[in-house]
Amino acid sequence: MAIALDGASVARIERVLERDRARMPLPEALGRRLGVESWMVTLDPSGRVRAITLLGTGAAPSPLPDDAASVAAVESPLDRRYPLPATGVLARILGDTTGTGRQLADLALRGDDPAVRAEAVRVAVDAMMRDPRLERALLESLAAIDDDALARVLAGVAGDGAAGLASLVAERARGRPLGRRATEVRDRLLAR
Repeated sequence: MAIALDGASVARIERVLERDRARMPLPEALGRRLGVESWMVTLDPSGRVRAITLLGTGAAPSPLPDDAASVAAVESPLDRRYPLPATGVLARILGDTTGTGRQLADLALRGDDPAVRAEAVRVAVDAMMRDPRLERALLESLAAIDDDALARVLAGVAGDGAAGLASLVAERARGRPLGRRATEVRDRLLAR
């Protein structure tokens, strides 16, 4: 799953990162401030941050200054809890009958076991099929990223499992905008 931060949030984060730039490189500052491991930044020609797309998660984010606190307050689909199959592998791994979007994204993208990745994708895609707003939010966050770039990002995060992951999404969301986008990305991955 990916989410994109809106323009106002990006502007607040840019102000926070400006203070960090003298002390650490941009990737390290983003990782610390946003608490994520996988993200894509779009810069303008002058090097200013124009968009941030969060693709995965890491440790809890460090506290943000007051002017950026509202960025953290926005409820993210990654923070929501989604029902897991009671007898499924995810329920056993997580020790719960629900999992957060962060957990699902991490397991889908980085899980070593194909059964874990597949179940995480199924649960996430099923959640989007039940909540069209969630599917729309994901597609809107990916709209500015072309299929080739998205395929490169997915391959960078999911490695050899990227094409399989895209295939699972395409199959599960067949006939929907998400399924069509996943098919395009899968085709780009397979053409490499």
